[in-house]
Amino acid sequence: MMKSVTRRRNAASIKAVLMSTAACAIALGGLTTMAHAQDEAAAAPAEDTQVVIVTGIRKGLQDSLTIKKKNTSIVEAVSAEDIGKLPDASIAESLARLPGLAAQRVGGRSQTISIRGLSGDFSTTLLNGRMQVSSGDNRAAEFDQYPSEMVSSAIVYKTPDAGLTGQGLSGTVVLNTVRPLDYNKRVISVNVRGSVNTNGEIVPGYSANGNRISLAYIDQFMDGKLGVALSYAHLDDPSELQHSKSWWWDKQGNDSVTGLPRLGNADAFGLHGVEIWSTARRQTRDGYMAVLDFKPNDNFRSVNDFYYSVFDQNEVTHGAQWYQTQWTDDIHFSNVVVSDRGGTPVVQKATISGIAPIIRNDNNLRRDEMFSFGSNNRFNIGAWRSVIDFGYSRSVRKESIAETYAGYGTDPTPVSRTFDTIDENIAFGDFPQLTPGLNYADADNVYLGDVAPWGGWGHDGAIRQPKVVDQLATARFSGVHDMDWAGFKSIELGVDYSHRTKEKGVQEWDLCLKGWNQTTNDCHGTRVAVDAADLQEPTNLDFAGFGKVLSYDLGSVLDKYYDRRAILNEDNLNKYWQVDEELVTLFAKMNIDTETGGHGLRGNLGLQYVGAKQTSAGNEIIQRGSPAIGQWVSTSKEYGDFLPSLNLIYDMDDNSVLRFAMSRAMARPRMEDMRASRNASVSITTQTWSGSGGNPNLKPWIADGVDLAYERYFNRTSYIGVAGFQKVMRNYIRNLTVSNYDFTGWTNTSGVTPLSNIGSFTLPINDDGTASNIGGGKNVSGIEFSGALDGALLWDKLNGFGVIGSFSRGWTNIRSGDDIDPSKLPGFSGDVGNLTGYYERGGFSARLSYRYRSAFLGETYALYANRAAARILADDQVDAQISYQMQDGPLKGVTFLLQGYNLTDSNYQTQLKVTENKTADGSSYPEIYEEYGKTILFGVSYKFQ
Repeated sequence: MMKSVTRRRNAASIKAVLMSTAACAIALGGLTTMAHAQDEAAAAPAEDTQVVIVTGIRKGLQDSLTIKKKNTSIVEAVSAEDIGKLPDASIAESLARLPGLAAQRVGGRSQTISIRGLSGDFSTTLLNGRMQVSSGDNRAAEFDQYPSEMVSSAIVYKTPDAGLTGQGLSGTVVLNTVRPLDYNKRVISVNVRGSVNTNGEIVPGYSANGNRISLAYIDQFMDGKLGVALSYAHLDDPSELQHSKSWWWDKQGNDSVTGLPRLGNADAFGLHGVEIWSTARRQTRDGYMAVLDFKPNDNFRSVNDFYYSVFDQNEVTHGAQWYQTQWTDDIHFSNVVVSDRGGTPVVQKATISGIAPIIRNDNNLRRDEMFSFGSNNRFNIGAWRSVIDFGYSRSVRKESIAETYAGYGTDPTPVSRTFDTIDENIAFGDFPQLTPGLNYADADNVYLGDVAPWGGWGHDGAIRQPKVVDQLATARFSGVHDMDWAGFKSIELGVDYSHRTKEKGVQEWDLCLKGWNQTTNDCHGTRVAVDAADLQEPTNLDFAGFGKVLSYDLGSVLDKYYDRRAILNEDNLNKYWQVDEELVTLFAKMNIDTETGGHGLRGNLGLQYVGAKQTSAGNEIIQRGSPAIGQWVSTSKEYGDFLPSLNLIYDMDDNSVLRFAMSRAMARPRMEDMRASRNASVSITTQTWSGSGGNPNLKPWIADGVDLAYERYFNRTSYIGVAGFQKVMRNYIRNLTVSNYDFTGWTNTSGVTPLSNIGSFTLPINDDGTASNIGGGKNVSGIEFSGALDGALLWDKLNGFGVIGSFSRGWTNIRSGDDIDPSKLPGFSGDVGNLTGYYERGGFSARLSYRYRSAFLGETYALYANRAAARILADDQVDAQISYQMQDGPLKGVTFLLQGYNLTDSNYQTQLKVTENKTADGSSYPEIYEEYGKTILFGVSYKFQ
């Protein structure tokens, strides 16, 4: 519990001014009027003072605002409301409610965070001040790996602090765990919650019910010299999603029989391929944390933290997909209804004959193990307050991505397949309605095997098993010395060392039905029906009008019906790489403090020098085909960067803060871009070289930034703020095709003599503005409004009510050059907003939260275990929570809780590449549409001390 002092003023004029000020805060504007109101409020005398016990929502808000106000950088913070009561499944949801931050959903869960419109690649995540590994393919933290129950606070640094190493370009997220000696008593907390997804069992046999359990224990021993904190958090969070995807849109040419346009209009665009399926995902995470806090005297304190988590995901998918294009089978369209979309005629309804749907049964498994250890030791050496800190973290991600195919009919040849007629009704912004004529749940007629057009996909299924290992060791020594010179009150000097190694590889196999011809290497075996013992209840795709499809247990089917054929081509070899980094950071920071009587200037002036040695390795393809042959190559590069920073805070009075910051910041390159893998060949038709690969010599993104912010605090839970920022890119990374690349020394296995050793090569490059107009001098800028209002400031009868809100608007002239959407910077959303209303009194607590993010270019999983960009449409989400804590009697300390996530069943939508087949007005066609359902939780917690 924390005690706070709330000042009450009874002057009616002051309340009127505060009311108008609050209205401005919620509207996120009116800075001039607000400043005038603050002056009047500050001048009014306090009538009385009383002590108020603050808990729950307001306790968390109070702690967050205290961090925000006192920090010398521009920061946002979220603090646990109480031990084990942070209300979100992972810290990602909590961070997404902070001003200027937005989350990207992956499979319905918030996973990665964008800060000020820049993707997770531009930020870093620290745990207790130390850099952390990532279970993803690159550097961006996957925040759903961190249980919210184990995080006491999270601070997002929007401007750099020279004493904070491992910072990002857009910002730095610092997650903090508890320090047990900061508590003066024993605390034991137990939380138990059950959950249900309103989509129900869309895949039969996979429950939509889950649970969350967390335990926390904090105690002190040896007369307060030794503190111990232990916690455990279990998450069983199933998700049920329904999915549709349009493969691409284009014209369809002329009918093979009539010679007339297939779509009735030669200029009309029609859907060329589609997929629909239901997916059940079982997600189980167990997290363990221990903290040992030892302080034998005032001159020494050692805090040692241990964290370990295991996150298992089991994803089962059943569905159908097919081509309906002029280049596949003998497709015919009738009953065509064309509608206008962006000035282009588009087929909305049609009856399509000659279709051979492929029935999909997939099973994806993923396990993430993460371990982290750190030791922070503070002691005095003479007049220096010193710190020795070291840590180690490791993440291992293993996946198995399996897919199998089936179709109607038993004849394996494409010519003799059983074709269907499907009625199609495309609803833009919703699921399509696709009504077949055949029964695809009929086990007597749906057989395993590849029924794809063009003679098939060359296999009857596939398995891919990526593995990513990330290891990071850190060590830091620093000291602070007090001084009194020209407004500088102390100086901090230090050195930080980190060594990180990340490696990735993907084992891949084709699945061939038994009986395949190993002599000719034809991976098509004899099509076969699935035994009744292996069948599951058919999965219903009525959400798309398709009816039921055959479903079976992939675990029991794989070895029974399939052989494996290793995939050993150049694409597979390119997925193996390793990056090794050693960073040495020297830093100096002078702390400024000229305050007297609550007025004056404070802040810091600092400089970092980051010396880097990076070594990248990968396969250089010397023979294409299957099997391809690669030569493992390694390249190293060393360089250094200076990163100055200035943070100035002028305390206008006890409650008004004006902030100014200037800095140079950097973000290290994506590790996948740094791979040494390269692949090239000579074209048989043009006799010219071409190739692609990574770039081991990449240097970081560099940006110069300036920030200006104003904050006004009315009490410990009420404030308003406005901030503006601009970041100018001095060095950017983008893909470039070099047309004059010299291939001298490359192995030519094509059998074709090239006309010249000069050809084209595509790779990521550093762009300082000289290579194109994409890099240097381009900028990201924005303005952020935020506020929190305690209702009692407006009217005594509103005591307990409150509202928290923020809105950010951003601009950028940086262009990614990505073929998905060249006009978009990855992760950039122009508008981001959050609004939370709450009520808390007498043990009762309620909140309703809304968050919004405009369209952006995100990163998702694509074919063959690759990562790809996707144009993700605007996303909004509503969450709510109600709880009641027993105030007395035998159940005192027990809290009953009801929560709801995604209460509006917010959908997820992406669009196809805007560089291909745009409509007349330049917009794009729909691609993915998904619905995840609402998640409802009910639970009970008990805290005693």
